[in-house]
Amino acid sequence: MDRTPGSNDPASSTVKRLDRGPLLKRAIQEQVKDLITQRALGPGDLLPSEGQLAQDLGVSRGSVREAIKSLESLGIVEVRHGDGVRVREFNFDSVFDFLSFGLVFQPTRAAEILQIREWLELAALGEAAAVITEAELDQIEALLVAWQKKAAAGEPTSAEDRSFHRMLYASLGNASLLSLIDIFWVVYHALPAYAVRDDADPQATVQAHRDILEALRKRDPVLARQRMSSHFGNIQQRISAVAPPSRAQQHMKSGTKSRPKHVATA
Repeated sequence: MDRTPGSNDPASSTVKRLDRGPLLKRAIQEQVKDLITQRALGPGDLLPSEGQLAQDLGVSRGSVREAIKSLESLGIVEVRHGDGVRVREFNFDSVFDFLSFGLVFQPTRAAEILQIREWLELAALGEAAAVITEAELDQIEALLVAWQKKAAAGEPTSAEDRSFHRMLYASLGNASLLSLIDIFWVVYHALPAYAVRDDADPQATVQAHRDILEALRKRDPVLARQRMSSHFGNIQQRISAVAPPSRAQQHMKSGTKSRPKHVATA
């Protein structure tokens, strides 16, 4: 049942009338966010009407409308025409928009975003190796078979690439992890065409993913991480023309690690 508190609700005392000023829209946004948390509204719950909010806050309906639009762009609420404004599920929409927009102007940051994704996947891969089932591994194998056929035919395979990485971690039951991996994947593929070299050997790319699968079948997290890191190294080469690797990535590629100068090597 929807919880739609009105002005007579005891909790309506949490809504404060606002003074007009240059920061009015921001103040309305904060009041609406406070209303959501203090009234314990959850995903799908209906907010008070635009007119009710305007009356409670002592501002115009137009000011409320603009503030709601901003909250919608942040992924906090959803405006459903003919229905009202509802609270949204937890999401990373604002992160995605920020990264996608930023990389259009600074594609050199792509290497940093790729590195973050690599760290995230390498950390999760060890957990996945311990819990992923044989049935799930068989599903990934079927995906690779279809992927290889499409690659041999010269067809686009980005959907298979994306599905592979999602399927690796589905068994962890962490929806936020899948959302973050999705964001990094979509952002990378949204880079300007000049910023990413074409995959020179799609079949080798399929094999690199198959190698990761084989390591998981062996329940060998160390080997799986090594092969995943090698895969990311190949991606790094494709964007290195506009995004040279950082010093940390160069150390990882060469197999060396930073250490204090006074520690002798073996």
